[in-house]
Amino acid sequence: MASLQTLERRLLAVEARLAEIEGGYGETIYALHRKVVKLGLGQDRILDHLGIGRVTDDEIDVAMDED
Repeated sequence: MASLQTLERRLLAVEARLAEIEGGYGETIYALHRKVVKLGLGQDRILDHLGIGRVTDDEIDVAMDED
């Protein structure tokens, strides 16, 4: 079994890396959000060009409830 001092050192090491880990996570979320917005804008242009109406929030809610 690990000693209390060993556990404290491990905890300090994890806490020291926490900012690094969270920073990468934030960048990933931003990149994913940017791609989603880009896809949505492109899809809107295509639908407008084809004269197809957009999906409503109610239709999205129903589809998500079915999953």
